[in-house]
Amino acid sequence: MMRISFLRLAFGMWVLFVLLMFSPVTHAQPLAAPLTQGALTNCTGEYFNNTTLTGTPVVTRTDAAINFFWPENASPAPGVNPNNYSVRWTCTINVATTSNVIFTVTTDDGMNVLVDGNLILWAFYDQGPTTYSATVNLAAGAHTVRVEYYNRWNAGTAIVRSTASPGPVPPPPPPSPPSPPAPVGVWYGQYFNNMTLSGTPTYVRNDPAINFNWGETAIPAPGVPHNKFSVRWTSTQNLPVTGDYTITATSDDGVRVWVDGVLVIDGWSDHPPITYTATRNLTAGPHVFQVEYYNNLYGALIVVQITQGGVPPGPGPAPTGVWRGYYFNNVTCSGSPTYVRDDPAINFNWGETGIPAPGVPHDNFCVRWDSVQNIPTTGNYTISATSDDGIRVWVDGTLVIDAWYDHPPATFTTIRSLTAGAHTFTVEYYNRYLGAVAIVQIYQGTIPPYPVVEVIVDDGGPGWQAGGTQPWYHSPVGIGNHSFWAHNVAYSASGYNWARWRPTLPAPGNYEVSAYIPAGVATTLNARYWVYANGRYALAARAQGVFGNQWVSLGTYYFSATGNEFVSLSTVTYECYLCRTVVFDAVKFTPR
Repeated sequence: MMRISFLRLAFGMWVLFVLLMFSPVTHAQPLAAPLTQGALTNCTGEYFNNTTLTGTPVVTRTDAAINFFWPENASPAPGVNPNNYSVRWTCTINVATTSNVIFTVTTDDGMNVLVDGNLILWAFYDQGPTTYSATVNLAAGAHTVRVEYYNRWNAGTAIVRSTASPGPVPPPPPPSPPSPPAPVGVWYGQYFNNMTLSGTPTYVRNDPAINFNWGETAIPAPGVPHNKFSVRWTSTQNLPVTGDYTITATSDDGVRVWVDGVLVIDGWSDHPPITYTATRNLTAGPHVFQVEYYNNLYGALIVVQITQGGVPPGPGPAPTGVWRGYYFNNVTCSGSPTYVRDDPAINFNWGETGIPAPGVPHDNFCVRWDSVQNIPTTGNYTISATSDDGIRVWVDGTLVIDAWYDHPPATFTTIRSLTAGAHTFTVEYYNRYLGAVAIVQIYQGTIPPYPVVEVIVDDGGPGWQAGGTQPWYHSPVGIGNHSFWAHNVAYSASGYNWARWRPTLPAPGNYEVSAYIPAGVATTLNARYWVYANGRYALAARAQGVFGNQWVSLGTYYFSATGNEFVSLSTVTYECYLCRTVVFDAVKFTPR
């Protein structure tokens, strides 16, 4: 009997073990499973029910660290979808002494990291758990870190850690100066048949400015190939006055800039067009600048500018003929300005990531401009304001334009009778999130100073260029009853398709750019249009798959009408490989 009881007991325990192992167990998943320590702290997280960080966040909360693993079909926060969600974290990192800071991330799917508005790490595409790192030299003090993340399907991972090296680490020294010494007022350029500036340059010349867009095929210099080349420029620039100067470098791919032997910009990596800025206080007189650049594959772009900035903050009379801009770290233009400078015109398109001024973030900022404008003759004058988001304009203390609310790019106008002589103008502008545009014009009369003529560049017509190695497909819909389409690729690599629309514009001015999206062709949610106008690039990403038989605005931009401006689109969408379609139809340019 005891033997039978023992066998029964053993059998019962085995059955219980099987039930425990294989029976479904239901329990609440945590919002995030904590992993290792060492991540950023005190981060404000904005959680969205989409993968594009657009619209109003569902949840905004303080996260102690960016250190998350969300299991499959688990929501990252109450009310947020378990799939197809995104998060934007804004954090502060305090650096005790000037030093290199290493950012290490693990992400599934996409993630970007920006420090003080500069993109230092870009991996915004579908992928399994992958680890990346980037190093940036930061001055002592507080810095803003913004992390953009999305998860498409299945489990999600978002981990960001930062590690400062012990003590200050000097930047790499500049290479040996070329011979002859840096010329005055021009840029001595050495062009190399490699990406490392090594060996004897293939071609040497003096360039009047560093302002080149070689596109995807153009040759930078005789004997130098389009892909895998590098250039070193040196120049002595005579600065007119002592004060703050802003060095701006836009590049695709790597760039770095030295001022008097000190490294001030370091973007030495493969990347799409990105703008870097650095502000330095320089004395009047000669200063030696050195710029190094390389292109790996495809798009090649390098533009470097040195502009005077930094008018001392504080109240004072409005200047004549220029716009004194007070830049604030809020959307109400309240408190003390973070930065003050004189702008020659209010003609800005900061796109979705550009920094309006040193120390001022792209999102949630405000600007107030004051100016005295001399009106030449008595008569009617049109004040035109194009903005994304809010804008308002005063003339001699009277509010004449009031569009103080969130909105996509829109143009507001008013007509006022003004006497000849001096008049005081005040403009206030704020940007909430994403696209940031502020353009103000004052012109005599009641019609724009250029013909109101829409220009349409259709696929396959004059001004259209296309290339690539993937198949192109035709569709009998769209403008002219025709459009092209192609399958997407996940990230920048060989084998993608591209197109450009080059308009012939009647005159310089502000033009609203719109793309026609026919119904039933495109499924992508991340068609990345690049607008190149007046020497500047702007990204306008649009979800083609949600539109049908309509013009979709890409924003309003100032075009110089020199013939070398364009809108471009490729099949690189950073979505799953060959799972979406991208449509290529007409692009319209409307004077505003």
